[in-house]
Amino acid sequence: MAWVSASRDVIGEPIVVRFDGLDADRHEIELSALGESLKGISRVVGVAANFAATDKFVQHKDALSVRVITRAPEAKCFEVMVWVKWAAEQPLISGTLATLLATLITYIIARAARQREEMRQLRGALETAIKELGHRDQPVVDRLLTTIDKMAEALKPAVKQAVAPVGETAGRLSIGDAAGRQVAVVGPAEKQAIMADEPIEVTDEQTYHVLITELDMETGGCKVALADEPEARYAGKITDPAFSIPNNPYALAMAARQPISVKGKATIKDGAIDRLFISDTA
Repeated sequence: MAWVSASRDVIGEPIVVRFDGLDADRHEIELSALGESLKGISRVVGVAANFAATDKFVQHKDALSVRVITRAPEAKCFEVMVWVKWAAEQPLISGTLATLLATLITYIIARAARQREEMRQLRGALETAIKELGHRDQPVVDRLLTTIDKMAEALKPAVKQAVAPVGETAGRLSIGDAAGRQVAVVGPAEKQAIMADEPIEVTDEQTYHVLITELDMETGGCKVALADEPEARYAGKITDPAFSIPNNPYALAMAARQPISVKGKATIKDGAIDRLFISDTA
């Protein structure tokens, strides 16, 4: 539900920015990483919101018809609520427009992380939202979708800023609407794809049967062999919070030289696994 501020600007539904894991689980986060992240998030949200309201891709901050604001955070893992203030002359923000904004943000993140299946689904949702705003002519819809792709490409540097805390002071970043209908989640695997200069893709979460051959008890960095490729070694990272507990399943499996079934995502480079990010035992 949109409402009008004292300045008569219209304020739409909030976008939720949430960090979980590592320092964030103690309701803390490194200030420098948070500052860099919020700078990137502000740019992504502002440019996307301006496009949602005007159908125009504008990069210069002073030319935007919206302002991105926040208010005092509540104590959670580490969560910041972000609102978009629309100029008073803008029409009241409809639910469809709010949906378009949240979908735009998740699409921009998914494109930066090279998540092809997620991009395909979100592109369909974007087309539906654009049509619900009154754009019925397919050539117009196609033109707007092309503009969205250009906008997402231009916002990659901002997305890189937004994910700065992931793996350093927070385990993952979630950003999307408050109702949780459209939420982008960035963990270490997605961050690696976003930060990479060369094309890297991220798989969906899968179960892997691995033998841990090397393990850093401080960082969770490891080397693993897959059951069907015993001669190959892949770099890995254990992000499971249980790894911090003494005699955890990963340490015991390595000490016993026994395979262990794990859940995780892999980053793919040139068609082969580049790195495995392990989030849980299977």
